[in-house]
Amino acid sequence: MQKRLTRHIKYHVPVIACVLTGLIVYVALPVRSADSKAAAAALNQRRKPDKKNVAVTEWFKKYDQIRREAEETTRDKYQSLFLGESKPDKKNAELASRMVEKYAVALAAMKRLPSPPETKQLHNGYIEYFGSARQLFIDFLKGQKIVPYSVKRFAPAKNRLEALDKTNKRIDGELRKTYGIPKHKHI
Repeated sequence: MQKRLTRHIKYHVPVIACVLTGLIVYVALPVRSADSKAAAAALNQRRKPDKKNVAVTEWFKKYDQIRREAEETTRDKYQSLFLGESKPDKKNAELASRMVEKYAVALAAMKRLPSPPETKQLHNGYIEYFGSARQLFIDFLKGQKIVPYSVKRFAPAKNRLEALDKTNKRIDGELRKTYGIPKHKHI
Protein backbone atom coordinates (compact mmCIF):
# COMPACT_ATOMS: atom_id res chain seq x y z
CA MET A 1 0.00 0.00 0.00
CA GLN A 2 2.78 2.40 0.92
CA LYS A 3 4.67 1.64 -2.34
CA ARG A 4 1.56 2.34 -4.34
CA LEU A 5 0.98 5.58 -2.46
CA THR A 6 4.61 6.63 -2.97
CA ARG A 7 4.38 5.91 -6.72
CA HIS A 8 1.10 7.76 -6.85
CA ILE A 9 2.62 10.81 -5.13
CA LYS A 10 5.80 10.74 -7.25
CA TYR A 11 3.70 10.81 -10.40
CA HIS A 12 0.85 13.13 -9.47
CA VAL A 13 2.62 15.81 -7.40
CA PRO A 14 4.76 17.11 -10.30
CA VAL A 15 1.73 17.02 -12.62
CA ILE A 16 -0.40 18.91 -10.11
CA ALA A 17 2.41 21.43 -9.53
CA CYS A 18 2.70 22.11 -13.28
CA VAL A 19 -1.04 22.54 -13.64
CA LEU A 20 -1.21 24.88 -10.65
CA THR A 21 1.74 26.95 -11.92
CA GLY A 22 0.09 27.29 -15.32
CA LEU A 23 -3.20 28.24 -13.72
CA ILE A 24 -1.57 30.87 -11.50
CA VAL A 25 0.26 32.39 -14.47
CA TYR A 26 -2.91 32.35 -16.56
CA VAL A 27 -4.96 34.01 -13.82
CA ALA A 28 -2.27 36.63 -13.15
CA LEU A 29 -1.92 37.69 -16.80
CA PRO A 30 -4.99 39.92 -17.02
CA VAL A 31 -3.94 41.75 -13.85
CA ARG A 32 -1.60 44.49 -15.04
CA SER A 33 -0.40 47.71 -13.54
CA ALA A 34 -0.94 51.06 -15.22
CA ASP A 35 2.77 51.09 -16.16
CA SER A 36 2.62 47.76 -17.96
CA LYS A 37 -0.56 48.85 -19.78
CA ALA A 38 1.18 52.03 -20.88
CA ALA A 39 4.22 50.05 -21.98
CA ALA A 40 2.01 47.66 -23.97
CA ALA A 41 0.23 50.62 -25.60
CA ALA A 42 3.58 52.22 -26.48
CA LEU A 43 4.81 48.93 -27.93
CA ASN A 44 1.68 48.63 -30.06
CA GLN A 45 2.06 52.24 -31.19
CA ARG A 46 5.65 51.57 -32.29
CA ARG A 47 4.53 48.59 -34.32
CA LYS A 48 1.93 50.56 -36.25
CA PRO A 49 3.58 51.80 -39.43
CA ASP A 50 2.32 55.35 -39.82
CA LYS A 51 3.78 58.04 -42.03
CA LYS A 52 5.86 59.48 -39.17
CA ASN A 53 7.37 56.10 -38.30
CA VAL A 54 8.13 55.35 -41.96
CA ALA A 55 9.85 58.73 -42.42
CA VAL A 56 11.90 58.27 -39.24
CA THR A 57 12.82 54.68 -40.14
CA GLU A 58 13.91 55.69 -43.65
CA TRP A 59 15.92 58.59 -42.24
CA PHE A 60 17.69 56.23 -39.81
CA LYS A 61 18.63 53.85 -42.64
CA LYS A 62 20.35 56.66 -44.55
CA TYR A 63 21.86 58.17 -41.41
CA ASP A 64 23.27 54.80 -40.32
CA GLN A 65 24.86 54.35 -43.74
CA ILE A 66 26.49 57.80 -43.52
CA ARG A 67 27.84 56.99 -40.06
CA ARG A 68 29.07 53.57 -41.19
CA GLU A 69 31.02 55.12 -44.07
CA ALA A 70 32.57 57.70 -41.71
CA GLU A 71 33.72 55.18 -39.11
CA GLU A 72 37.35 54.46 -38.49
CA THR A 73 38.54 50.93 -39.11
CA THR A 74 39.64 48.95 -36.06
CA ARG A 75 43.26 49.64 -36.99
CA ASP A 76 42.56 53.36 -37.37
CA LYS A 77 40.77 53.45 -34.00
CA TYR A 78 43.78 51.91 -32.32
CA GLN A 79 46.17 54.26 -34.09
CA SER A 80 44.05 57.33 -33.31
CA LEU A 81 44.43 56.62 -29.59
CA PHE A 82 48.05 57.69 -29.96
CA LEU A 83 47.56 60.67 -32.27
CA GLY A 84 47.96 63.23 -29.56
CA GLU A 85 50.60 61.45 -27.55
CA SER A 86 53.70 62.61 -29.37
CA LYS A 87 54.93 64.53 -32.39
CA PRO A 88 53.00 63.25 -35.40
CA ASP A 89 54.70 60.96 -37.86
CA LYS A 90 53.87 59.97 -41.43
CA LYS A 91 51.42 57.21 -40.38
CA ASN A 92 49.49 59.60 -38.14
CA ALA A 93 49.40 62.23 -40.88
CA GLU A 94 47.99 59.63 -43.29
CA LEU A 95 45.32 58.65 -40.75
CA ALA A 96 44.40 62.28 -40.11
CA SER A 97 44.16 62.93 -43.87
CA ARG A 98 41.89 59.90 -44.35
CA MET A 99 39.65 61.02 -41.50
CA VAL A 100 39.47 64.60 -42.83
CA GLU A 101 38.20 63.15 -46.11
CA LYS A 102 35.76 60.71 -44.46
CA TYR A 103 34.30 63.42 -42.25
CA ALA A 104 34.04 65.86 -45.17
CA VAL A 105 32.04 63.27 -47.14
CA ALA A 106 29.87 62.46 -44.09
CA LEU A 107 29.27 66.15 -43.37
CA ALA A 108 28.17 66.82 -46.94
CA ALA A 109 25.91 63.74 -46.93
CA MET A 110 24.28 64.73 -43.61
CA LYS A 111 23.64 68.24 -44.91
CA ARG A 112 21.94 66.80 -48.01
CA LEU A 113 19.84 64.32 -46.02
CA PRO A 114 16.33 65.67 -45.42
CA SER A 115 15.34 65.29 -41.78
CA PRO A 116 11.87 64.71 -40.36
CA PRO A 117 11.12 66.94 -37.34
CA GLU A 118 11.53 63.99 -34.93
CA THR A 119 15.20 63.55 -35.91
CA LYS A 120 16.16 67.23 -36.33
CA GLN A 121 18.12 67.50 -33.07
CA LEU A 122 20.12 64.35 -33.80
CA HIS A 123 20.61 65.41 -37.42
CA ASN A 124 22.01 68.79 -36.35
CA GLY A 125 24.13 67.11 -33.68
CA TYR A 126 25.84 64.90 -36.25
CA ILE A 127 26.34 67.78 -38.65
CA GLU A 128 28.13 69.57 -35.83
CA TYR A 129 30.02 66.39 -34.88
CA PHE A 130 31.30 65.65 -38.39
CA GLY A 131 32.28 69.29 -38.90
CA SER A 132 34.08 69.50 -35.55
CA ALA A 133 35.83 66.15 -35.95
CA ARG A 134 36.99 67.12 -39.44
CA GLN A 135 38.32 70.43 -38.09
CA LEU A 136 40.14 68.66 -35.25
CA PHE A 137 41.98 66.44 -37.75
CA ILE A 138 42.77 69.47 -39.94
CA ASP A 139 44.18 71.25 -36.87
CA PHE A 140 46.16 68.12 -36.05
CA LEU A 141 47.72 68.16 -39.52
CA LYS A 142 48.53 71.88 -39.23
CA GLY A 143 49.95 71.27 -35.75
CA GLN A 144 52.66 69.05 -37.16
CA LYS A 145 54.40 72.10 -38.57
CA ILE A 146 54.35 74.06 -35.31
CA VAL A 147 57.50 73.93 -33.23
CA PRO A 148 57.42 73.16 -30.36
CA TYR A 149 54.66 70.62 -30.84
CA SER A 150 52.09 70.52 -28.03
CA VAL A 151 49.23 68.07 -27.60
CA LYS A 152 47.59 70.34 -25.01
CA ARG A 153 46.31 72.63 -27.73
CA PHE A 154 43.95 69.88 -29.00
CA ALA A 155 42.48 68.97 -25.59
CA PRO A 156 39.62 71.52 -25.45
CA ALA A 157 38.38 70.66 -28.96
CA LYS A 158 38.69 66.94 -28.24
CA ASN A 159 36.74 67.30 -24.97
CA ARG A 160 33.94 69.25 -26.70
CA LEU A 161 33.81 66.59 -29.42
CA GLU A 162 33.57 63.78 -26.84
CA ALA A 163 30.74 65.60 -25.01
CA LEU A 164 28.90 66.12 -28.30
CA ASP A 165 29.37 62.45 -29.17
CA LYS A 166 27.82 61.39 -25.84
CA THR A 167 24.86 63.72 -26.36
CA ASN A 168 24.32 62.43 -29.91
CA LYS A 169 24.46 58.81 -28.76
CA ARG A 170 21.94 59.49 -25.98
CA ILE A 171 19.51 61.14 -28.42
CA ASP A 172 20.11 58.35 -30.94
CA GLY A 173 19.28 55.71 -28.32
CA GLU A 174 16.11 57.50 -27.22
CA LEU A 175 14.84 57.85 -30.79
CA ARG A 176 15.63 54.24 -31.63
CA LYS A 177 13.76 53.10 -28.53
CA THR A 178 10.77 55.33 -29.27
CA TYR A 179 10.44 54.19 -32.88
CA GLY A 180 11.59 50.58 -32.45
CA ILE A 181 14.65 51.01 -34.69
CA PRO A 182 17.49 48.50 -34.22
CA LYS A 183 20.83 49.68 -32.91
CA HIS A 184 23.48 50.94 -35.35
CA LYS A 185 25.86 48.14 -36.35
CA HIS A 186 29.48 49.23 -36.31
CA ILE A 187 32.05 47.96 -38.78
